This record gives sequence, structure tokens and C-alpha cells, in this order.
Amino acid sequence: MFDAIQLGMKALPKILLALTAIAALSVAYPAKANLITNPGFENGFPGNPWTINNGAAVAPGAGAHSGVFYGWLPSSGGNSPTISQSIATTPSATYAIDFFVACTAATPTNLTVTFGGTVFSYLFTGISGYTHLGFNATASGTNTNLLFRVVSGVGTVSIDDVSVNPAGVGVPDGGTTVMLLGAALCALGMARRFLTS
Repeated sequence: MFDAIQLGMKALPKILLALTAIAALSVAYPAKANLITNPGFENGFPGNPWTINNGAAVAPGAGAHSGVFYGWLPSSGGNSPTISQSIATTPSATYAIDFFVACTAATPTNLTVTFGGTVFSYLFTGISGYTHLGFNATASGTNTNLLFRVVSGVGTVSIDDVSVNPAGVGVPDGGTTVMLLGAALCALGMARRFLTS
């Protein structure tokens, strides 16, 4: 019995070290919070808080990547239709922009996405189902506009599930890690009591 107690006591620091490492990793890689309001356009018409201009629309139906609604951009023509949203940002901070896009045109269609001073361009070479795209960009001020525009082509582009997150920065996990660590430490304390009695 005494040998079992000694063995259990020797293992305790290693178990505590392993739990501390798990907690540290949970804090180092927390979940991210999307700064975009209504990222899937699910509020429907007219698209608040998205700004819809010159023939662009928020559309319902089978064209959505997820949910029911999606952003819809027709070919540019002379009107230059746009979908945009202004978000609160930290000046000069880097943000990760992610979104899903699809194209209905059999001919090349060029989509541009602007965030601050960065312009991201993607050329569809034909009809395409949803593609996940992303890029990093620097905020232009305390509010930065994210703008989608079709600049050439004859088809339409669908946009859905848009996200903007501070690059490499997450938010706390709501205390889940701390609660799990606390429960594990309580269990270890009970095991230590059991082994020493």
C-alpha cells in the first residue's frame, strides 16, 4: 500500500504539468469572434446592416452557401453594383477576411473585395460553385469598409458567410478551460486524499 501511495505522489506533479500545458494551449489558441454583423445575410431584405447599391441585392433561395439568404452581385455594366459593410477596427491593425463566393457566368468574371487600402481580386474563369476565399488586410481607421464589387464579366456572383477577424488574435473561451482545469484539480486532490488515507 505504501508503494502505491509513493507512486501516486510521484505521478501527481507530472499530471499537474500536463494539465497546465493543456490550459496554456487553450488560451494560446482561443476561438475567434466575427466582427461582421449578419455574415450570412440572414436578416433578409433590405440587407441591414449591409449597404446594397446599384442593382445588388440580398436574395433568398437555393443560391445560398448556408442558411436561406445570400448577397447577390450582377455583372458590373455601367452601374457598378456593390455590397458593403463598415465595421469598427483598430487603425493599422491586420485583419483576416474570409468569405464564400460562387459565379453563374460561363465567361470570365472578376470580383474585387476592398478592405481599407487593400484590394483583393479573384477571376472566375467560368461557372463555379461556392469557393472559400480569404486574405489579410490592414484597417484604414477606427471604421473600415468591406466592399464587394463585380468589375467585369456578364454573370452574377453570390456572396455568403463573410467573416472579418483580427489576424492571429482570438477571444476568451468563456471560462470553459478554467472550469475544466478546476474540475481536474479537484479530482486530483480527491485522489491524493484517497491515496494518503
